Amino acid sequence: MDPDGDPKWRYAVLACLVSAALMVVALALPRVPLFVERPQDYLSVHLLLELVAVVVSVMVITIAWGSLGKRDLPRANVLIFGFTLVAGTDLAHALVYGGMPSLIVDGSIELSIFFWLAGRSAEALSLLLVAAGVRFAGTPVRWLTAALLLFAGLLLAGVYALQQLPDIFVPGLGVTSFKARIEYVLSAANLLLAGWFFIRYRRESNSRFLWLGLASFVMGVGELAFTNYVEPSDAISLLGHIYKVVGYSCIYRAAFIVAVHDPYALLSRSSERTQAKEQELNRLMQSLPVGVVRLDKRLGVRYSNPAFDRSLLRATSCVDGMPLERLIDSASYRQLLPLLQQALNGERGQLDGGYCTPQGEQRHGHVIVVPDGEGVMAIFTDTTVREQSLRKLELSMRENSDIRLALDAHAIVAFTDARGVITKVNDKFCAISQYARDELIGQTHSLLNSGTHPRAFFAELWRTIAHGEVWNGEVCNRAKDGSLYWVQTTIVPFVGDNGLPEQYIAIRADITKRKQAEAQALHIALHDELTGLPNRRLLTERLLQATRKAVRSGSYGAVLMIDLDNFKEVNDTLGHAQGDALLCQVAGRLQQMVHDVDTVARLGGDEFVLLLEDLGCDLEQVIARVVVRAEQLRQRLGEPCLLSNLQLSVSPSIGVTLFTLNDDQAEELVKQADMAMYRAKDAGRDQVCFFDPAMQSEVLERAMLLRDLRQALDNDEFCLFYQPVVDGQQRILGVEALIRWQHPQLGMVSPATFIPLAEDCGLILSIGQWVLKTACLQLASWAQDPERADWHIAVNVSARQLNQDDFVDQVAAIIDSTGACAARLRMELTESMLQENLPRTISKMRILRQMGIRFSLDDFGTGYSSFSYLQRLPLDQLKIDKSFIDHVLTDANDAAIAGTIVALGRTLGLGVVAEGVETVEQMRFLVDSGCQVFQGYLFGRPVEAAALGRSRQVLAAN
Repeated sequence: MDPDGDPKWRYAVLACLVSAALMVVALALPRVPLFVERPQDYLSVHLLLELVAVVVSVMVITIAWGSLGKRDLPRANVLIFGFTLVAGTDLAHALVYGGMPSLIVDGSIELSIFFWLAGRSAEALSLLLVAAGVRFAGTPVRWLTAALLLFAGLLLAGVYALQQLPDIFVPGLGVTSFKARIEYVLSAANLLLAGWFFIRYRRESNSRFLWLGLASFVMGVGELAFTNYVEPSDAISLLGHIYKVVGYSCIYRAAFIVAVHDPYALLSRSSERTQAKEQELNRLMQSLPVGVVRLDKRLGVRYSNPAFDRSLLRATSCVDGMPLERLIDSASYRQLLPLLQQALNGERGQLDGGYCTPQGEQRHGHVIVVPDGEGVMAIFTDTTVREQSLRKLELSMRENSDIRLALDAHAIVAFTDARGVITKVNDKFCAISQYARDELIGQTHSLLNSGTHPRAFFAELWRTIAHGEVWNGEVCNRAKDGSLYWVQTTIVPFVGDNGLPEQYIAIRADITKRKQAEAQALHIALHDELTGLPNRRLLTERLLQATRKAVRSGSYGAVLMIDLDNFKEVNDTLGHAQGDALLCQVAGRLQQMVHDVDTVARLGGDEFVLLLEDLGCDLEQVIARVVVRAEQLRQRLGEPCLLSNLQLSVSPSIGVTLFTLNDDQAEELVKQADMAMYRAKDAGRDQVCFFDPAMQSEVLERAMLLRDLRQALDNDEFCLFYQPVVDGQQRILGVEALIRWQHPQLGMVSPATFIPLAEDCGLILSIGQWVLKTACLQLASWAQDPERADWHIAVNVSARQLNQDDFVDQVAAIIDSTGACAARLRMELTESMLQENLPRTISKMRILRQMGIRFSLDDFGTGYSSFSYLQRLPLDQLKIDKSFIDHVLTDANDAAIAGTIVALGRTLGLGVVAEGVETVEQMRFLVDSGCQVFQGYLFGRPVEAAALGRSRQVLAAN
């Protein structure tokens, strides 16, 4: 790279020179004490600067955890570990600074300097790991925990072992030589790292190395400011802190480039290439001389090209999704319907016939219908000219002797005797076959046989014309130069007085271009655009054929799923063009290593599938053969590939499943091979793993539980348990209704297990309605009991229930049908339900509240609370989440949050319920904080309605 032509490099060098010059001037000046009259102001300035540094460190951690972690988790773990430690030590440095309020231990200059040196060492170590390309395997949580544990160790060392270290600061004299030497070492380390990063930038032109080099240089120069100050509030010390903040900002900029800027730029380029390919395909379909239409399984139009629109469609705009029956004339649709239904069953068909154009003109066409995934694709050619030519030709043959001229002008014509020997041909026949007339006369049409059609094809042809019937069909012939051409052929027999054909006339039309267009369209539909390999649809067809063949022969076959390990890194580092080149090389190697009966397909991305057939009938021998084949594939694919003069090795993970006399569907076999492939990846990659049926047990268990869940309502397997809600005197004010599932075989199933299933499959609506109705019936029953008549019941409402258009009508109908008192019904919502369509939610809540229903905001404090919507929502109660109550006695933050929620509820005029109260001490704390309503195991576990009386007696006794 030419540094003179790179403005970013020039600016970086200028910034380094300015920062170095400024530091040299500052060091040369005599001591400048600051904040002499108001030393407490320095504490605020120092805390502000350190908090800025901590915030930047946290932002780097956040970027590494989020954006970078999704693409390169091991590299993100380095940043998470390093900058968690840096943030912790910087925060400790600020909090234990001399003059700051005591927190666990009294602050001091010596202890603050200890954490300063620890933080600078952690920062230099983190940058060294980044420069060296070190990667930490594992989850981000593991490395975050490791950093926190190491910080805890440093905290203990600073508090209890600081006196074991040499003096680092003497009041009135300043820093000691021991501390100054450490600062010089840190300065030198940062400057060396800066040089390393700048060298990498010069080589790789990656701007993140420029920013990291600039950060290291600034912090290395800044360390010099801490080698000779007398008081921490000296101007030179303040300047060093500013250098540190500037350096951290450069680190954040580098992390932003890696995690956000570069991926976005790569995504933009990939999107442009994809759009270009789509446009190219669209241009091809637009320019095809034949009409193409794709239909879904309900025969609705998914796509139609202009040629088809012009020929058949009565509407030329907004036809997507419309039934074909409404777009073409009814007569044509009735002709096509049997072929379309046949294609939906997987069989190809074709039809010649008349049709009516949108302008009312009667024309003739030829249509081929082929299966297209779950739908069909029809390829239409207007053969009106050909049909008109044939009809005119037949008429001319009967009416006059000019038949030859008419035929020569409109078709390819040949006459043969009863044995099929050619007796006459016209000029068009000679032109398309490239044979001279004297080379054709006396020969049979076997001279033109291309080998495309089986013997049965010609046997049926001769059987038809030998009985004096006209034969129509498409024939592929071979010209003299070896090229193939297609003709639409009509053979007319001339029958003699004896009733037998005496000669035949073959009338042909060149349909080569149409067949080429059909073949091209079919190839596009069944093959991968990049590699030319069969795609998923063609693989599925061949898998079906292979499994049927295996059932007939008893021979085994195998499906191998191949995934390239770490292929994403190739795209990320070398670009998608090199990634595509690698995929093409892999496809070529796979094709070289398979037999003629085998199939290599690409499913997409870096996933390939091999279908191996005719492996034999002995299972042990089959497994041995497959193991050998798979190992050969693994070794061959692991050999280096040459990409633009760069050798690159990418290992494969291979999953294998076998099939023989079974009913496994094609997709199921692919799924099994896919499971085995992921097992190979879990085993360390570059492995071959066979499918184990145990892999499916988890999926089957979930499916069986979902099946039982669908029947649970009909089988009356749900029940409601009720947990008391009490006041400060432990008197029951009401209950919360909690659903339970009594499974006939599994026993009591936790709501945490079946509620997510119900959400996924939509059963949550019917279950939620059952809960609401059951709770209202219970309210109506308690209305007759003097002890329970004043109790309310709280019911949890799901987001999907609340979003129903008729939710308010449903609730009103249930209250009317059960006779429950609406004022005793309370609905509990969660904060996450209020993030979408808040005005609509508020409208529904107000209508229900006018009916008497009250609302509680459940799990308050765990979501994204907003004071603005708290003021707008017609709420009556906030429920403090159990996660805060658990630690109110041991965690000052949780105690403060609980107290704040109580105070907030009082300010907004809302009641507050503390959930999850389990000890008397917790209740005492909450009472002292002003909370008046409680719920938790201290007052009773959830029980059936019949057991609530006993629970109340025990509660009263307690």
